[in-house]
Amino acid sequence: MDLSAFSNDNFDAKDWINSTFQLPEAKENKEAYSSTLVMKLQLFIQEVNNALEVTSQQVMQVIPRIVRELDAMREEALLLKEQMKTVKDDITKVEHDSTKSMKTLLLIDSVKSRMQEATKSLKEADNWSTLSADVEDVFQTGDINAIAARLVGMQNSLEVNNALEVTSQQVMQVIPRIVRELDAMREEALLLKEQMKTVKDDITKLISELSQMYVKIFLDIKRLPQLQKYYHNCQKNQLLEQWRLIVESDPEETFSDWISNFHDILLSTWHSQMNWCSQVFLDLPTVQILCELIVDVLSSLDPSLSSCIETAFKEHSSPLLYLIDLKQTVDRFAKSLEVAIQGISSDHLKSDNVATLAQSLYASYRPFIDEYSILEENLLLSNLCSLSVTSEELMDAVHNLGDSVSKVLYLCQEADNRCQQLTHGCGYPGLIIALKMLYRQYAEQHKMVLNELKSIKKKQDHAKIDDNDWTLFQHALHILQITGEVLLQLENLEANLINNIKETAQKLGYTIEVGVNKLEQSSLAEKKSPNPFHAYDELLLSPAKKRELRKLFLKLCDAEDFRVLDDSFKIFRSLCAEIGKLVFDVVFDKIWTHIQEIPSLQIWSTENPAGVLMSDLPAFSFSPQEYITQIGQYIMTLPQHIEPFVLQDNPALVTALKHEQLPYTKPNDCVDHVADYLLSCIARGTLQIYFEAILKIPHLTSYANNQLITDIGYVCDVLDDLGLSPSDNLGNLLLLLKASSRDYAKTAQGKPEHLVKTVKAMRKL
Repeated sequence: MDLSAFSNDNFDAKDWINSTFQLPEAKENKEAYSSTLVMKLQLFIQEVNNALEVTSQQVMQVIPRIVRELDAMREEALLLKEQMKTVKDDITKVEHDSTKSMKTLLLIDSVKSRMQEATKSLKEADNWSTLSADVEDVFQTGDINAIAARLVGMQNSLEVNNALEVTSQQVMQVIPRIVRELDAMREEALLLKEQMKTVKDDITKLISELSQMYVKIFLDIKRLPQLQKYYHNCQKNQLLEQWRLIVESDPEETFSDWISNFHDILLSTWHSQMNWCSQVFLDLPTVQILCELIVDVLSSLDPSLSSCIETAFKEHSSPLLYLIDLKQTVDRFAKSLEVAIQGISSDHLKSDNVATLAQSLYASYRPFIDEYSILEENLLLSNLCSLSVTSEELMDAVHNLGDSVSKVLYLCQEADNRCQQLTHGCGYPGLIIALKMLYRQYAEQHKMVLNELKSIKKKQDHAKIDDNDWTLFQHALHILQITGEVLLQLENLEANLINNIKETAQKLGYTIEVGVNKLEQSSLAEKKSPNPFHAYDELLLSPAKKRELRKLFLKLCDAEDFRVLDDSFKIFRSLCAEIGKLVFDVVFDKIWTHIQEIPSLQIWSTENPAGVLMSDLPAFSFSPQEYITQIGQYIMTLPQHIEPFVLQDNPALVTALKHEQLPYTKPNDCVDHVADYLLSCIARGTLQIYFEAILKIPHLTSYANNQLITDIGYVCDVLDDLGLSPSDNLGNLLLLLKASSRDYAKTAQGKPEHLVKTVKAMRKL
């Protein structure tokens, strides 16, 4: 029977019973098996009890002996404690007694060290005579290693001699030897010059083992900087020669081809020399060596990059697009160098040499990028000229003007993309200037069409065109709508520009700290990018342009007042006012033509036409005169000519009307309903000048008074049909005209005094 399960810490009686009764013998007869199992367990328990009893008896017998041993160990521990205390006192006494002896030993040791150093120095000093005796023979052997070893020994001996305090007589004895050594070193220099040819060949062929030997030699003679300088000049001359060959090999190639090919050569040189220098110049930073090499090469090119770019500009019709292509070529080269440097260690990006390298890559392009604003302005204006809206037909001119709105916005979006491609957003101050000039010139195109409308209106005024000709009104309203579209697109463009400027500031590491209130000054904090290849303001901008960029970023501190295209908004808001006035005048002038004749009409002095007595004529027998019916019909026709512009929501026209104020408007007028707004303004103006014209009538007969009441009532009915109400002045005038002689004074109460007197004089009451 396996009883090991009972010793398990996680023993579970139920699991053990269930597993035990799964055995085949248990399944045959469970009762018999259980009886046998219980008996076995009882026997096992009895056996365990016996074992426990035996063990307990043994423990009881051992306990007295353990107690005695513990007492003995306690006594030994106390004795050991006393001995340790005695040893500690002895050590303290020894330390106190031996302090003077230790100081003496240290002094003797320092004397020994100084004597050894003096002995070594004397040997080195004496070694000068030995080394200088046969130096000529060593030079004649031509063995570079032997020469280097001899020079290193002589150099060490000279350093020791310089450190020794010698008398003037000893110095005089040494001078002839020094002269001879200088002559020897001169011969060494000549020999090294010959050997440098071999070094040059080794560098060119990348023979690492020989190069390492030369580096070690120059390191031993403490002239490694001279070797590095020679390596630098060797590589520089090779690269300059390759540039010259690129320029002279194929004159038909463009500067873009030249610079692309040269970038490939520089990048190939970087990778090959990086591997070679890391194996040879073990004690020099390889990235620093190659950064200094490329910087020197780019500044020494003949012809220079600046002159090549200037020449290439003259050959292109679009210098800005060409400059963007060149700059993107440099971007690709800079990105390749950045990846190569990061592959070695990202810590190299923090070094001044890498920052200088990044600056030198764009140095030749920076003067041309400074002219970005002018280049962008010229390109935008040339593109705008291709969108000419002038036409012999006015309808075509208006249609062309409408089509130009989306095209001008597309030009602005393209300009924004060019700004990102060329300056990574650093040129936004220049872009804003160019966009303002674009919209200033675009406004001139609007003014050209507007002036054409004005000239046509002037011709129609002289020619007395029929009232049914609404063409000019619709064209003017269409131009007003187009100007509103420009304002809407200006708002969207400005919002995008502000977002892009903020993103640019964030990318460049600028943070804007805004004051809590208006009295606190906002500030602009700059956090340098750890990657000099991404510090685009430093790479692409001159100090003056960088100050302009910082000034633009500072304006972001006050987002409520910050409008980058405020001048453009002012121009088109002014244009809206001018066009809106034309829209009003086109309609109103025709009404004025009829109203200005009212004071001189003959009917006002008529007593009884056709011999009819006034008392015999009822009120309904009067009909409105022709002048007022023409005005009424003209006003009633107005909504159907406005309807094409208000069939759907017209935010452009609403925006244009918001930015200008038509004559005879009220502060609470809402322009969201364009038709109602225009009708109310025109109707209000019509009633005003009609009222003023009536007051100029010199005299009204009774018959004429009734006729005038009928005319005014007709106007009020027309306004009522249009959902408008007459003015207070016209209502008061109508009441005074209707009042009888007896009731006139009563009716005149509360009315304007000037109106009361004028009507009374007209009616001769």
